[in-house]
Amino acid sequence: MISCPVRANWHPEPEPIFWSQLRKTHLPGGGWTFVDAMAKPQLQAAEYLRSPRVSTTRSDGIVVEIEAGLLLKRADQSEWKAKVIPMRADCDAGRMDRQDSIGRWSAYPSRPDTPVKVAWMCSLP
Repeated sequence: MISCPVRANWHPEPEPIFWSQLRKTHLPGGGWTFVDAMAKPQLQAAEYLRSPRVSTTRSDGIVVEIEAGLLLKRADQSEWKAKVIPMRADCDAGRMDRQDSIGRWSAYPSRPDTPVKVAWMCSLP
Protein backbone atom coordinates (compact mmCIF):
# COMPACT_ATOMS: atom_id res chain seq x y z
CA MET A 1 0.00 0.00 0.00
CA ILE A 2 1.16 3.53 -0.79
CA SER A 3 1.56 6.09 1.98
CA CYS A 4 -0.74 9.06 1.71
CA PRO A 5 -1.30 12.14 3.88
CA VAL A 6 -4.94 11.11 4.47
CA ARG A 7 -6.03 7.62 5.49
CA ALA A 8 -8.05 5.71 2.92
CA ASN A 9 -11.09 5.07 5.10
CA TRP A 10 -13.44 6.30 2.36
CA HIS A 11 -14.74 3.98 -0.32
CA PRO A 12 -17.48 4.41 -2.91
CA GLU A 13 -21.01 3.30 -2.29
CA PRO A 14 -22.35 0.53 -4.54
CA GLU A 15 -23.28 1.79 -7.99
CA PRO A 16 -27.01 2.61 -8.20
CA ILE A 17 -28.92 0.83 -10.98
CA PHE A 18 -29.79 4.18 -12.61
CA TRP A 19 -26.10 5.04 -13.06
CA SER A 20 -25.18 1.50 -14.06
CA GLN A 21 -27.63 1.62 -16.97
CA LEU A 22 -26.34 5.02 -18.11
CA ARG A 23 -22.71 3.90 -17.81
CA LYS A 24 -23.31 0.83 -19.96
CA THR A 25 -24.95 3.01 -22.60
CA HIS A 26 -22.58 5.99 -22.63
CA LEU A 27 -19.07 5.06 -21.40
CA PRO A 28 -16.91 3.02 -23.78
CA GLY A 29 -15.63 -0.42 -22.85
CA GLY A 30 -15.73 -2.15 -19.51
CA GLY A 31 -13.83 -2.17 -16.24
CA TRP A 32 -15.37 1.02 -14.83
CA THR A 33 -15.56 1.48 -11.05
CA PHE A 34 -18.26 3.79 -9.71
CA VAL A 35 -16.77 6.58 -7.57
CA ASP A 36 -19.53 9.10 -6.85
CA ALA A 37 -22.62 10.82 -8.21
CA MET A 38 -24.56 13.99 -7.64
CA ALA A 39 -28.07 15.09 -8.53
CA LYS A 40 -28.98 18.76 -8.28
CA PRO A 41 -31.66 20.64 -10.19
CA GLN A 42 -29.06 22.24 -12.46
CA LEU A 43 -26.75 19.22 -12.92
CA GLN A 44 -26.68 15.43 -12.71
CA ALA A 45 -23.26 13.79 -12.85
CA ALA A 46 -21.46 10.56 -12.06
CA GLU A 47 -17.73 9.83 -11.77
CA TYR A 48 -16.01 6.56 -12.65
CA LEU A 49 -12.45 5.30 -12.93
CA ARG A 50 -10.65 2.41 -14.55
CA SER A 51 -7.16 1.12 -15.18
CA PRO A 52 -5.34 2.49 -12.10
CA ARG A 53 -1.55 2.42 -12.63
CA VAL A 54 0.96 3.48 -10.00
CA SER A 55 4.12 5.31 -10.96
CA THR A 56 6.69 7.63 -9.44
CA THR A 57 7.53 11.01 -10.90
CA ARG A 58 10.53 13.16 -10.08
CA SER A 59 8.40 16.24 -9.43
CA ASP A 60 5.30 14.76 -7.77
CA GLY A 61 6.40 11.50 -6.17
CA ILE A 62 3.91 8.62 -6.15
CA VAL A 63 0.92 9.02 -8.45
CA VAL A 64 -1.88 6.72 -9.59
CA GLU A 65 -2.86 7.35 -13.19
CA ILE A 66 -6.45 6.54 -14.14
CA GLU A 67 -8.96 6.93 -16.90
CA ALA A 68 -11.74 9.06 -15.40
CA GLY A 69 -15.20 8.57 -16.86
CA LEU A 70 -17.76 11.34 -16.42
CA LEU A 71 -21.47 11.25 -17.18
CA LEU A 72 -23.04 14.73 -17.26
CA LYS A 73 -26.44 16.21 -17.93
CA ARG A 74 -27.29 19.85 -17.30
CA ALA A 75 -30.84 21.01 -16.68
CA ASP A 76 -31.03 22.68 -20.10
CA GLN A 77 -29.87 19.55 -21.96
CA SER A 78 -31.92 16.58 -23.07
CA GLU A 79 -28.97 14.27 -23.81
CA TRP A 80 -26.31 12.80 -21.54
CA LYS A 81 -22.68 13.65 -22.27
CA ALA A 82 -19.87 11.21 -21.55
CA LYS A 83 -16.20 12.12 -21.23
CA VAL A 84 -13.11 10.00 -20.64
CA ILE A 85 -10.25 12.07 -19.24
CA PRO A 86 -6.69 11.02 -18.35
CA MET A 87 -6.21 11.92 -14.69
CA ARG A 88 -3.96 11.02 -11.81
CA ALA A 89 -4.14 10.99 -8.04
CA ASP A 90 -1.10 12.73 -6.56
CA CYS A 91 -0.73 10.58 -3.45
CA ASP A 92 1.72 12.83 -1.60
CA ALA A 93 -0.19 16.07 -2.26
CA GLY A 94 -3.69 14.60 -1.83
CA ARG A 95 -4.94 16.17 -5.07
CA MET A 96 -6.15 15.19 -8.52
CA ASP A 97 -4.42 16.28 -11.73
CA ARG A 98 -5.80 16.33 -15.27
CA GLN A 99 -3.75 15.70 -18.41
CA ASP A 100 -4.24 18.06 -21.35
CA SER A 101 -4.13 17.13 -25.04
CA ILE A 102 -0.35 17.57 -25.26
CA GLY A 103 0.45 15.55 -22.14
CA ARG A 104 0.90 18.28 -19.52
CA TRP A 105 -0.52 17.74 -16.05
CA SER A 106 -2.32 20.47 -14.09
CA ALA A 107 -4.19 20.49 -10.80
CA TYR A 108 -7.88 19.65 -11.10
CA PRO A 109 -10.34 21.78 -9.08
CA SER A 110 -10.66 20.30 -5.61
CA ARG A 111 -13.75 19.60 -3.51
CA PRO A 112 -13.84 19.02 0.25
CA ASP A 113 -13.84 15.22 -0.23
CA THR A 114 -10.96 15.13 -2.74
CA PRO A 115 -8.21 14.17 -0.23
CA VAL A 116 -10.10 11.08 1.01
CA LYS A 117 -10.92 10.01 -2.54
CA VAL A 118 -7.26 10.44 -3.52
CA ALA A 119 -6.23 8.31 -0.53
CA TRP A 120 -8.65 5.60 -1.64
CA MET A 121 -7.35 5.71 -5.23
CA CYS A 122 -3.78 5.48 -3.95
CA SER A 123 -4.71 2.29 -2.09
CA LEU A 124 -6.07 0.56 -5.24
CA PRO A 125 -3.05 -0.68 -7.23
